Amino acid sequence: MPFPIVSRERIEREAKASAERGDTLNAACPYPFTDPAGEAFRDIFNQHRTALIALRQVPTDKASQ
Repeated sequence: MPFPIVSRERIEREAKASAERGDTLNAACPYPFTDPAGEAFRDIFNQHRTALIALRQVPTDKASQ
């Protein structure tokens, strides 16, 4: 079964918002990781999370609460 098409803008918006909230990748990603949308979400999430860490603006990880 083919995966549904999701816009890059939507994936980017969702991934960045999740990283800013401090969600974990596993909890935040609404797409299968084998799906191109899931791969894009993971990459954007990780890049944004890294940028937040560099700027020291990382929220508390919800998994540790």
